[in-house]
Amino acid sequence: MTGATPSSRAFHPRRARGQSFLQDQQILGRIVTAIGPRPGQTLLEIGAGSGELTLPLAARSTSRIVAVETDRLLFARLERALEESGVTNVEPLYADFLALDFQRFLDDRGLNRIRVVGNLPFSVASPILVKLLSYRHYLVDLTLMFQLEVAARLVAQPATKPYGFLSVVAQQATRVTMVFPVPPSAFKPRPRVHAALVRMVPLREKEPPISDPAVFQALVRGLLTHRRQNISNNLKRLSSNVLDAAAIREGLRALDIDPKLRAETLSVEQFAKLSYFCGTTA
Repeated sequence: MTGATPSSRAFHPRRARGQSFLQDQQILGRIVTAIGPRPGQTLLEIGAGSGELTLPLAARSTSRIVAVETDRLLFARLERALEESGVTNVEPLYADFLALDFQRFLDDRGLNRIRVVGNLPFSVASPILVKLLSYRHYLVDLTLMFQLEVAARLVAQPATKPYGFLSVVAQQATRVTMVFPVPPSAFKPRPRVHAALVRMVPLREKEPPISDPAVFQALVRGLLTHRRQNISNNLKRLSSNVLDAAAIREGLRALDIDPKLRAETLSVEQFAKLSYFCGTTA
């Protein structure tokens, strides 16, 4: 008996991977419109699935699209869908984006400006975003689907409940806007949470300058680890090989920041300035 090919096998979405696929054609159309693909551009789609967004994007423009999918069965379905549709401007790429050598990916294709799109798997959306932000100087913009709770963090302002690590690192690097919410009914299987489309545009020369990305991220994580504690108490619990608590205290004094404040009240600009006082033992 001949074994079933990957594309012919039944695919069962896995909640552990945050796999939910957009099926609402109206919303897919709104996403394509929000992205606004134009000729001559290169789009990187992360989490292409079976081509739910890939095909409408390819039909809308002659933009070059690199569609990345990490699930073997889904990737086989994506290849089949592209072949059957006759699409010629899509490069399917079987890869785990988090494990992908992104610099090599860009260099091999001669890319220095790309747009990033995708319905990110909810379970790994945050680490994917952090990785993308580290390459933001290559990015024109990012239009990505997140769980609504994560989207709220990305646009949150200081001293609000959603404000945290993702808020600070995203807003230091980009201008973030929530485009529109998406209900669970737009997906299959239906997730237990709402989603939202988010647009991020790199600030480039308008970025609040930071001392070093690793130090900046460690500082933000360290000071926001215990949200109910003030900065001083969080510094007592600080555990990092790139931060020096004494140097940070000196920075707080130099910047006239009261260590009795909670870190969630600090602005992105204050975190950025404080990163220059962190010291390093690495």
